[in-house]
Amino acid sequence: MAQGQQMRFTDNEIELMKSAFKGNDKLLKLLRKVFLPEIDPNAPLGQMIDLWMTVPVKEMSPDQAMINILARNQLIMHIEQQLMQLKLLANVRELTKEELEEKAKKDSTK
Repeated sequence: MAQGQQMRFTDNEIELMKSAFKGNDKLLKLLRKVFLPEIDPNAPLGQMIDLWMTVPVKEMSPDQAMINILARNQLIMHIEQQLMQLKLLANVRELTKEELEEKAKKDSTK
């Protein structure tokens, strides 16, 4: 990480993610079901189908319908991306002490 940059999550938060979510797709799907109950809870992460997009919005003005649909789509994608981030961070493999030393050696010869 470049000097002056800061991780979004602390080491303790990453450890909490690992203990809660590592290899635990069922928990991630449960969270999705809580936050997006209309989404198919059995869909694999990253492959959801939003059946509400077929709901007619004829009662709204075209501009209002478009704004609502776009806002809803953004919210759904944001939640889905955050669940994927939890999964990825929880499953990051830690380097061993030996691997860290070897990496440091390689970096110092560049």
